[in-house]
Amino acid sequence: MKITSKGQVTIPLTMRRKHGLLPRREVEFVDQPNGVLVVKAGKLSRGKRVLAVLLRGGKVKATRQAGCV
Repeated sequence: MKITSKGQVTIPLTMRRKHGLLPRREVEFVDQPNGVLVVKAGKLSRGKRVLAVLLRGGKVKATRQAGCV
């Protein structure tokens, strides 16, 4: 599959159906050491987000959750 001059690719229909990537569904791109991971927006756990950021040398913002002291 080739990337267009606009940076677009087509996700095969069978994969879109299998993973629920419907029209107008938001996705996130997670930088990995050996490529890019495409996930449905909001479906990546906080732990996996932290790991992804750390693997690419970034900083993680701390957030407080309800009930935490």
